[in-house]
Amino acid sequence: MFKNTIEYLKNPFMIAAVIVAVLLYGGIVPLRPQRPYCSLIPIEDAFVMNGSIGSNPSKFSSGKYYSSTLNVNNVSSVKNSSLVSSDASGVVKLWIPSDIVEAVYPGKLYSLSGKTALIEKGERISCHGYWNSSYECFVVSSLDYMGHGTGFWGTVEHFRAMCRLIFKRLMYSWQDAGGLILSLLSGSREYLGDHVAESFRNAGLSHILALSGMHLSFFSGLSSKAGTSMFGKRWSNLFQALGILFFIWFAGLSPSLFRAFLCSALAIIAKGVFCCAADTLEILSLSFLIHVCVIPGDVMSAAFMLSYGALAGILLFSKLIMRFISVLFPPKLSSSISASTGAQVFGIPISISLFGSFAPIGVIATVFVAPLVSVFFALAIIATILCLCMPFLSDVFGGILGMLYNCIVRIVSLFALCPPVYV
Repeated sequence: MFKNTIEYLKNPFMIAAVIVAVLLYGGIVPLRPQRPYCSLIPIEDAFVMNGSIGSNPSKFSSGKYYSSTLNVNNVSSVKNSSLVSSDASGVVKLWIPSDIVEAVYPGKLYSLSGKTALIEKGERISCHGYWNSSYECFVVSSLDYMGHGTGFWGTVEHFRAMCRLIFKRLMYSWQDAGGLILSLLSGSREYLGDHVAESFRNAGLSHILALSGMHLSFFSGLSSKAGTSMFGKRWSNLFQALGILFFIWFAGLSPSLFRAFLCSALAIIAKGVFCCAADTLEILSLSFLIHVCVIPGDVMSAAFMLSYGALAGILLFSKLIMRFISVLFPPKLSSSISASTGAQVFGIPISISLFGSFAPIGVIATVFVAPLVSVFFALAIIATILCLCMPFLSDVFGGILGMLYNCIVRIVSLFALCPPVYV
């Protein structure tokens, strides 16, 4: 153990990552917005904002609003009873009422006087509302849909938005099971029951619902095997990279998914370009440094801290923990428990600092639930591909996925009976 610790201290990427983490989370170096709002009209006076959606809408636990961002290009205000407008730039956080976002979703139709808006990344909107200084966001009261962006990339982003909408329609036909699949494959939780999300949270399993390395690794592995079986082993890296890029493009870049993408990309580069297997902790450290530079706005998010903290805990402590428990459990079970416990070494302090509580049962719950979710995830991908090609198979797969879903939810509900610890 001490020998490994000395080796880690000699790792320049890890040393740099630790120093940067101390500077940022210790408040020594303040974080500034990457693209701050800039306009002749103060943001507090704006009541109309025009621009394009910058991120996938994410629903709050209250269900009243969705959070998203706007790449703003024009704002309007009222000065001396006159309407004034000004060009603007930067990114503004939006709170959009649920009935506006969900107006085009299957099974969630609302009456909006004939006006509907596709709220997805790249779509253009003009929103009316007010600035909430307490939460530093623009609260939307109404909006007008202005179509998708112009040019090649605008068309690509609109195609992605339509693909996500079609995918939601298929998931809606699979009812509760589709809600869980939608969360796992696209990060959208519109059809995931509140009681299910709460059970996962109380059981310490929220990380399973978040887009992360588990989802990306499975998708990249599936792409690699498909490329190998069709074109030979030398094409596996290319198909793996294409599979990763497709999943990132479709699901969107959440902090945990971007971390997984960086780690996968660096591992592929090390193997394909330099013909060597890089140390996983070294890759994680370099990913952290790149992530901080590319998207500094993610640094203070819970998903960012929990994602990097959990993986660091696994890499640093799982082998040590396994030495103590290997005499009590079979090898595979010992490996799962040690990995889950290692993830909690940093996960619990982060959870306490952010939420004031943690769920210790999550260590055991992950061991039982994660394999079932992996099987469910694999079957969901296969079923989705087949049903998009052959829609008549939808009912068959819907029934199979529904049975597996009920099994997962019942197990999660049992673990959720163990109350979280509040600090």
